[in-house]
Amino acid sequence: MNRREFIQATASALLPAALVLPTQEKTVKTELRQSRYKDQPSYVLENAIVRAELIAHGGRMVSLVDKRLEHEFLFQQSASKYVRATYGGLMAPEQAAGYDDMFPSINECHYEDAPWKGVLVPDHGEVWSLDWEVKQDDQALSLGVTGVRFPYRLTRRITLPAANQLRMDYRLQNLSDFELVYLWSAHPIFRVEEGCRIVLPEECRNGRTAMSLSGRLGSYGDDFTWPIWTDAAGKRHDLSLLRGPKAGDAEKYFFRNQLTAGWCRFQYPTNGAAVTLSFPPAEIPYLAIVVAENAPGDSRSLALLEPCSAPYDRIDISRLYTKTSKVAAGSIRTWFVTFSLGR
Repeated sequence: MNRREFIQATASALLPAALVLPTQEKTVKTELRQSRYKDQPSYVLENAIVRAELIAHGGRMVSLVDKRLEHEFLFQQSASKYVRATYGGLMAPEQAAGYDDMFPSINECHYEDAPWKGVLVPDHGEVWSLDWEVKQDDQALSLGVTGVRFPYRLTRRITLPAANQLRMDYRLQNLSDFELVYLWSAHPIFRVEEGCRIVLPEECRNGRTAMSLSGRLGSYGDDFTWPIWTDAAGKRHDLSLLRGPKAGDAEKYFFRNQLTAGWCRFQYPTNGAAVTLSFPPAEIPYLAIVVAENAPGDSRSLALLEPCSAPYDRIDISRLYTKTSKVAAGSIRTWFVTFSLGR
């Protein structure tokens, strides 16, 4: 076995199947151009397999397409004109679409430490509702945003490093002389259909409920097994399999353990499309799942796989479970998220 064969064999053993790529695919050139999404200026990154579109508002990726199947992964706003968010406002259902970042919290809460003690963190954080600065360079798109109530700079550099991959490289800079506690979460809102499947590492076996409208996962804080769970009524559920609009339900849950394998996958039954998110578990050690399927008062069907730096949606609660989701005074933290498209 020569050196190249050894490297490829080692990669095949360590990575989930959707992430192992033929060597020749890594030379595909990226096309980067300006366009329009609904009524918004947009930026498109594209190669032979991947087409991604982003806008400045929220730094949002509004579209991610596997061109081989013409399959759109991301949930879309239904209005003909883009529905913008207002800073400090609640995230309305018609605004929840595409991919954005939750930072420095998800749920609204008050910061607990000086010098920002008592400062209110807005619903879903700050950055999803702000206009990000956008810069184009050679085959890459860079987006950046500066905090309003807290002194930080968050940037995201987006590339297509392989034929079926989109990578987001994050850089968080603390602009103050004080430690900053935060919660970052990826927020990809995926289109779903009945029979979609969530595929996770073997270590994701013990979940904890954050929300369960039907009660099949119990109440907030209850523990359950994943993917197979037998509820209080003795009914057996495969939680990895989406039920479709007939479910009339919405759920959110976290996995109790910190991850050592940094990936999660979402698969579609009708055309075999799949997307795998990979991320560094040392920086992003937690995972949350959200599934909403025609819940009472909300006819949408969608799902989110949410790698996150800390669990349970609020920095005043998450700090009880982890002490690592913070950035020191004047310091920088980095991480990445890679989307790999493949059957």
